[in-house]
Amino acid sequence: RAASRALQALSSEKRAALLRRVADSLLAREREILEENVLDVNDALANGTDEHLLNRLRLKPGKIQQLAAGIRSIADQDEPLDRLLSRMEVAEGLTLEQRTSPLGVLMIIFESRPDA
Repeated sequence: RAASRALQALSSEKRAALLRRVADSLLAREREILEENVLDVNDALANGTDEHLLNRLRLKPGKIQQLAAGIRSIADQDEPLDRLLSRMEVAEGLTLEQRTSPLGVLMIIFESRPDA
């Protein structure tokens, strides 16, 4: 919750810059991520993990670039916080507004997925 509130307090530009740094970090550490994935797969093989789960665990070529591109796409979107969607006067002096409101913090947790 504290992290969510801290992120909400940042300007749109700072949040977008933060997401771009996450994408840059993924790309900068792609080799290391892929090397660690090989170790994970080898460990899973040694422990008798089912082939279907191994296929989900293996990172396929281009996955890190795909994740980074997705993060950049989010960074490039219009401001999602407290955006006015509609406004109407329901009575004199009483205005009803519909605004966007955050439900949580977006971040990626990569788990074994079939599309990896």
